[in-house]
Amino acid sequence: MQKKPKQLFDELTAAMQFHRDAANAAPMARYMKNQFDFLGIKQPVRKALSADFLKAARLLDGKEIIAICDALWKLPEREYQLVALELLYASRKKFDAQFLDFFGTIVVRKAWWDTVDFIATKLFGTYYANTKRPAQMIAWSMSDELWKNRTAILFQLNYKKETDVELLFEIIRRLKGKKEFFIQKAIGWSLRQYYRTDPEAVKNFVVAEGITGLAKREALKHSL
Repeated sequence: MQKKPKQLFDELTAAMQFHRDAANAAPMARYMKNQFDFLGIKQPVRKALSADFLKAARLLDGKEIIAICDALWKLPEREYQLVALELLYASRKKFDAQFLDFFGTIVVRKAWWDTVDFIATKLFGTYYANTKRPAQMIAWSMSDELWKNRTAILFQLNYKKETDVELLFEIIRRLKGKKEFFIQKAIGWSLRQYYRTDPEAVKNFVVAEGITGLAKREALKHSL
């Protein structure tokens, strides 16, 4: 019998609270610039503790999955947001408009590179895999919001030969003047990834567009 959402949520949080490790929590928080609290549960243990939860919770309907993920997002410890992301990705066959709306809210809630990059590449990347020039990503490349910009740059990261390179280059042209570290890093990362598919296109683009500094070093890392 399928467990109810509240039972699944309560069992997961009880198990994770039981395995709280203060000795690990402090250095984990420092690594993330002390922006978030941590239970101190390292990834292998977290994945083991959440395995049964993910297996059961992904069978819920979309509305229930989103509600559980929202509840996990509201908890203070970072591990809960990471489990929420894993549940969303495990539920990818159910992605629809309500999931897309939820992705748009969490990308700027408790935002940092660890959640944003997963949301960009795994969630938006999966949702938009067969969409030509998604309007949301184009709009986000024009946003004043850092994490929306980074998402627009990175959502095609795993597309390889399916990358809409014209769109990728268009977004990078729009954002290359922003000196924010997370923008320049994302530009370099996305170009480096596409370099594996078409190195000449990336090298020519870097030269033609005057890509410099961190973005250039990251983009051409594999050419050295």
